[in-house]
Parts: sequence; C-alpha cells; structure tokens
Amino acid sequence: MILPRLLRGLVFALLCAIAAGAAAQDATLERARELIAAKQAKAAYALLAPLETARAGEPEFDYLLGLAAIDAGERTRGIFALERVLAVRPDHAQARAEIARAYFLIGENRVARAEFEAVKRAAPPDEVVASIDGFLDAIEQRERAAGSGVAGYVEATFGFDDNVNSATGTRSFGIAAFPGLAFNLAANASRQRDDFLGLAGGIFARQKLDETLSLVGNASFDQRVNGTLDRFDTGSLNASGGLSIKPGKDDEILVAAQVQTFSVDHARFRDALGLVGQWRRNLGERDQLTGYAQYTRLAYPTQRSRNADRRVLGANWAHTFGGTRAPVAFLGFNVGEEAERGTNVPHFGHTLWGVRVGGQILLTPNSTLSASVSYEDRRYGGPDPLFLRKRMDRETQVRVAIAHALSKAWTLTPQLSFTDARSNVIVNRYDRTAISITARYAFQ
Repeated sequence: MILPRLLRGLVFALLCAIAAGAAAQDATLERARELIAAKQAKAAYALLAPLETARAGEPEFDYLLGLAAIDAGERTRGIFALERVLAVRPDHAQARAEIARAYFLIGENRVARAEFEAVKRAAPPDEVVASIDGFLDAIEQRERAAGSGVAGYVEATFGFDDNVNSATGTRSFGIAAFPGLAFNLAANASRQRDDFLGLAGGIFARQKLDETLSLVGNASFDQRVNGTLDRFDTGSLNASGGLSIKPGKDDEILVAAQVQTFSVDHARFRDALGLVGQWRRNLGERDQLTGYAQYTRLAYPTQRSRNADRRVLGANWAHTFGGTRAPVAFLGFNVGEEAERGTNVPHFGHTLWGVRVGGQILLTPNSTLSASVSYEDRRYGGPDPLFLRKRMDRETQVRVAIAHALSKAWTLTPQLSFTDARSNVIVNRYDRTAISITARYAFQ
C-alpha cells in the first residue's frame, strides 16, 4: 500500500511540475507579446532568444521570436524562425506576411514579392491588402531605381484662389520717401480672387550604366489659367539631367544640371539655370537623411536689375513608423542667399533660412492624409528706395491634402493651402487661401 501511494504522489508532483513549467512558458510568450505591442522588440528578442534551442519548433514561440528578431534588426534569424512556423503551418498568414517583410528589408525583392502576393491570394482584410500594396509599390520603385526605365504623370486641377495676385489687403498707405502723403492702390493692383484651371505633367528617365552609375533626367511643365484674370496666369517649364552614384546599398549621390523658365501672363518672367548636388542615406529601414547644395543663376528678361545668384544648403530627415496606417514624418531645414548681380540694388539681395515639417498617414486602404507647414525668413541687404527701410519678410505656408487612389494609376486629391506673408514693407504683406481638386494619372 505504501509503494502505490508513493507512486501516486510522485506522479502528482510530476504533473504539477509540468503544469507549472507550461504556465511559466505561457507567461513568457505573453510577456513577449506585450513587449512587441509596446514596440520594445529588442527586449522581446532578448527574452525569447535564449529559449530558442529548447523551444524551436513550437509555432507560437517561433512566430513571436521571428517578429521580435525582425524588428530588433536580427532579420536573418527572424527569417529562420518564421520558416519553422511555415513548415508546420503553411497557412499561417501572419507568419507569411512577416517573412515577406523581412525579405523586403534585406533587399530580396523577388522573394518578398512572391510572399506578399501569396498573402494577397488568401484574401486578407482591406487594411492588410493596402499595406501589402504599399510594399509591392516600394519594390517596383526599388527595381526601377536600380535599373533603367521611364515613368511619368499628367494631372488636371480645378480650384479657387482668394488672392491670385498675392496683393496686400491694405488700400491706403504712406511712403517714407514722400512724407505726409497717402497713396491708394490702383483697383487692378489690389487683392483679386478668381477660380482657376491647371494642367501639369512630367516624365522621369533613368539609364543604368553599371552597378553604381546611372544617367538620370526629368522634364515637367505646369500651366495655371485663371477664369477671368488672365494677366495673372502663370506657367513653368523645367528640365534637369545628371548622374546618380550608388557607392553602397544605403547611399546615393546625385549631381545634376537644372533649367527653368517661369512665365506670367504667357510672357517670360524669370529664367533659372543651376547645379544641384544631393546625398541621400538610409539610416536603417525606417529613417532617411538627405543633404543638398544648390546654385542657381536667376535672370529676369524685363527687369535685369533683379538678376541674382542663389545659393542654398539644406538637409531633410524622414521617418516611417510602420503599422497598418503607415505614418510618415519629415523635417527639413535650409539656409542660403540671393546675391544681386546689379550695382546699387542691395534691396534686391537677401539672406534666407527656412524650416519645413509635415507627414502623412493612411486614413483608409485607398486614402492618404498629408499635411505640411513651412516657414521662411528673408532679410534684405539694403533699404527699399521708397519705404527707406531694410525689408524683412516672414512667410508661413500650410498645406493639407487627401489623396484617394481610384486605381493603381489614377488618384484624386482635394487640397487646401494657406500662405501668410508678413513684412515690414506694407505692400509685400498679404495672405492667400486656395482650395482645389486634382486628378492625376501616373504611368511607367
């Protein structure tokens, strides 16, 4: 009687130990899930990695280990873990989507595309399809950038502008050069509002020379026609061409020549000819840093005294947060000057600095909200001949748009833009609001 009773006790103790071990294991996985949800992938990976030898082959463990490893930067190890999941459960859609993302992050475009398309064939929710389509589009862009090809767009815009001539709202003002006198703006020089139509288009081409060098070029046009105030119609023609250098997979250097003609009332107003140098670097899979230097020679055919040389240095940073809504944030900063080429016209030359911040986020699988705010400060080099003071401008621009993808090629975008230009010279002080909707067709 004693022996059977002892055996029953040992079995009970063993079962308790097994149950306690299983509970501890479940607690470990639950803690890993919490860390991953809190975007603490490195902590989750540190928790799970030491257990891999003992628990490899358990689908739930391998899935969490793979997910944590990918987000912690250990992508190869994450792929191995997810492959174990798919070997046991080939229908595990989340594991297949995550292994596709891992292949994308390590640059294996062909395998990543195949895995993403396999997930799409399983008819996942709309938000997952939208995320996959974003990855597939990024793969296409990578392959175009790495090789040769042509892409372009055409778009048409209809809108309303409450200040098409960027005029001050003040009707009467004084001029320091004529003390004691009041001046009134002419009716056609005061603030004017109108609706407008726009037509724009562009084309971009790249010809790969070898693994590190490519020729790049683009050309574009933009024409805006007002409903009744055609003397304020504007247009531009732009072209650039140069060389792209890729010293490594995370870096690209671009050197290009640029040319532009800007017109007002269908007559040449300003010509620009310049050079730009740009360096772009990927800082991991979520961050990108860009630095650039630009020189532009500005010429005004009918106002030669305004001719100037423009020099600008700048840097931009962009960060992708990931997730189903794929939010992106960016920040830019620039400094520079426009140095007048004429004599005795220091009031045309100025120094400048500016900052720009913004971002975008998916609202629905087919709609993206974007917003940006920019600010530029300009200090002029000499007193204005009429107002007898050095001009100082502070300009703020706000833009909000929602791009709705009707198909892979067609996009419809309503937009609101606002400009607030403040100046110590009253005739340069104004605000401007425009609303518009743009239909865009992209091709490649």
